[in-house]
Amino acid sequence: MASSEASASLSTYREFPPRADLRQLMAEQPMPVLAPGTVDSASMAGEQPTKIAIDILEVLNTALAADDAERLASLFYDQAYWKDILALTYHLRTFNSPSVVAASLIETKKLRGLVDGFKLEGSAVFIPATPVLQFIDVSLSFRTSSPAATGDGRILLWPVKNEATEAVQWKIWILSTRLVSLDVQSEDESLLQAPSRSLEGLESIETDVFIVGGGNAAVALSARLKALGVDSLMAERNARPGDNWATRYDCLKFHVPTSFCELPYMTYDEELQAPHLLTKDELAEQVRRYVATFNLNIITSASIQSTVYDVSSKSWTVKLQTPAGQLKVVAKHLVQATGLGSQKEYIPKLENEGLYKGINLHSVNYKNANKLKEQGAKSVHIVGSANTAFDILEECYISGLESAMVVRSPTYIVPLEHVCDKNSLGAYNFGLEAADRMFLTLPTRVDAQLVRGLFAFMASQEPNRYKDLAAAGFPVLDSTDPEQALMCNLIETVGGHYVDAGATKLIAEGKARVKANVEPVAYTETGLRFSDGSTVETDAIVWCTGFADKDARDTVAEILGGGDVENKDLLGPRDIAARIDPTWGVDIEGEIRGMWKRQTHLNNFWVMGGYTQQHRWHSRTLALQIKAELEGLLPSAYRETPSARQ
Repeated sequence: MASSEASASLSTYREFPPRADLRQLMAEQPMPVLAPGTVDSASMAGEQPTKIAIDILEVLNTALAADDAERLASLFYDQAYWKDILALTYHLRTFNSPSVVAASLIETKKLRGLVDGFKLEGSAVFIPATPVLQFIDVSLSFRTSSPAATGDGRILLWPVKNEATEAVQWKIWILSTRLVSLDVQSEDESLLQAPSRSLEGLESIETDVFIVGGGNAAVALSARLKALGVDSLMAERNARPGDNWATRYDCLKFHVPTSFCELPYMTYDEELQAPHLLTKDELAEQVRRYVATFNLNIITSASIQSTVYDVSSKSWTVKLQTPAGQLKVVAKHLVQATGLGSQKEYIPKLENEGLYKGINLHSVNYKNANKLKEQGAKSVHIVGSANTAFDILEECYISGLESAMVVRSPTYIVPLEHVCDKNSLGAYNFGLEAADRMFLTLPTRVDAQLVRGLFAFMASQEPNRYKDLAAAGFPVLDSTDPEQALMCNLIETVGGHYVDAGATKLIAEGKARVKANVEPVAYTETGLRFSDGSTVETDAIVWCTGFADKDARDTVAEILGGGDVENKDLLGPRDIAARIDPTWGVDIEGEIRGMWKRQTHLNNFWVMGGYTQQHRWHSRTLALQIKAELEGLLPSAYRETPSARQ
């Protein structure tokens, strides 16, 4: 059968760029460190940073125009980066080292037709962040002709002292470029007020983009597309948009500032802003309000029966079962926006499954402690020690259940106030665009190290904060440990940490018990047996052990309806799954794998997801690529990496 043969061969494609370990990338290229006193802050007063930036931009643009790779490379710091979001590569790329950056810039500026180089926007600013981290921050704008488009950018200049003359020379440490708009159609928010399509009574429908999902990622993309004049249709399996939040456990709260979570074109109400932490119902309601306000096209209670991609016509045919009957959707693009680490709950396989007589459930099926009490529970063991586990532990304790946590391995804990500090995600409270620019234009390995350094400093100011927690038997890791980096947890493991909103005190004060550094290995009639031979009795077990799907490839075939197609020109769900790139984690450039960008082996299939900040930022990234393709303007992705000059 043609499709199964294709699946067998395509599933063995070599991943490129190859996967990397973020901690290793950070170790290989640690943050540069200034010798204290390298820069005289007084010399950076007034317009001096801008004068320095103008001089460097003049040489940069001259070298680019002349294709002078050697001169161009000389402008960059030894540990230089160029991060591009579509502007010149029409891909998501990060290059490093002066010669590689220079060669890549020269190649891609020719491909894109960079018009008159980079232009300074506003004034450059000297940032003396710490005695050993000081740079000049420069904002850029630019134009390209192929396709005709506008971009913006950022340069961070690093001071290098000449040992012979003691003079300071400024070098480009980080160059960041981003596609902002296509001339063919800029984002037009007035288009969001157009009515949604009438879907009643239809047996088939055609659309530009079919989006699987109806949560934050899906609605953000749908709105971006609509503002670009692109029609889309979302299919949500739940009864209402936002039910991916509404159906979660009752005590769920976000552990980040509300401003971090904003969707494009709409903000949360003032009373829901910091210091308030969003509840699951507030998250759900915002999604519903968003869909209604912008008249987005969505079908709810939808189940995908089959999906076929026609390779020759580059079109998708999806058959849905809806409350009104079967609906056939024909689309030019398909986007999977169903989330990562959210589809297949994970419970470890234990001996004696079925022997336990108590309440046994995954956190997906947990609603509240009162439900456990109604079933006769007086005690509960929560297996797991990340955000969900602590939320549920706290609620169970408050509800009067005898509560204990099973901590299988040491857990990284970050105080909520550290995460919400004005120098961390609290920066979003002072301006969304400025904060996005601050964080999302940086190479991942730099951003991760900056956050790690900030949290390490904060932790050093209160080294005994978790002394009582450790004394109570909880194997705590905090930011004083140089191996801990929150971004590694977010991007590498999809969690596994706790942003401490106060629940650790229950264990530190002895109000909740802890069973640490053991694995549950078997059920007993009344509880669990552990890897050290010990047992516990409990009326209820709640498994806060996360999800098995850490990669879109784990779920795409099932989500798209399953099965094969016996036609060499058509691809079914299993063939599609075999062709898509791995997702999440980072590649050797530090870029997140498989997300918001073109697939290597499958046209017009996209993965949209991540956390809420990324939904907002990369909804534009993805929408611009789809718009360009529909207009016949999407260039080939630049996937080359010139060799570093020795």
